[in-house]
Amino acid sequence: MLGEIINGLWEALKPGEVVLIERTDSKDQYLGLQHLISWGLSKGYTILVIDVVDSLHLLRAKSRLAGFNEGILEGVNVIKIGGKIKTGNIIEWISDLNEPVILVGKFREAYDRFIEENAPVLTIVLGIEKLFTTSEVAPKNVHLLLSLLSKYVGNENRMGVQFIKTSLLDERRRFLLALLEDVATTVIRVSSHGRVTEFKVVKSINKDVEETCLKV
Repeated sequence: MLGEIINGLWEALKPGEVVLIERTDSKDQYLGLQHLISWGLSKGYTILVIDVVDSLHLLRAKSRLAGFNEGILEGVNVIKIGGKIKTGNIIEWISDLNEPVILVGKFREAYDRFIEENAPVLTIVLGIEKLFTTSEVAPKNVHLLLSLLSKYVGNENRMGVQFIKTSLLDERRRFLLALLEDVATTVIRVSSHGRVTEFKVVKSINKDVEETCLKV
């Protein structure tokens, strides 16, 4: 049942979108990540994970401890930003988070090359909230990030899905979430109420699913 609901959400997405998956509670996102990768592979996408500060390693380890087969996470292509732990097939490792201009430049070069050689690409961003908490929230840095995300909206050679845990953003950084939502073409909020998980599509270019609220 849960798999069918999640796949239904993925099916509503279109190439060229930038999608924001907001987890509003403290629970993890490994199940959604596994479903998304499985769906993307079934649709002929090449999978590329943007791994911020070892987020992929953590989700893979938690997936294994929870009793799920984490093998699907083993061979994914990865652009790694920060962190110390090698996970997946790393095509670029950008270790310096203190120079946003250099970070963005290196990322764009590696990412654009990967899309050109492997389209269509399903890009999955993990741990973007860590990028906010490990860098200064300066106007120049925010501008660079938003310009980077905006550049790929409408590029039908790729689809981007960003997983973000909103509870990790303090009040000083909450405005960044609103900026990400403004760039995104689809925003899905995931929350738990006891044993019930709620998926709410708060924004979508697909008007057939906008304002949809599913509970399992």
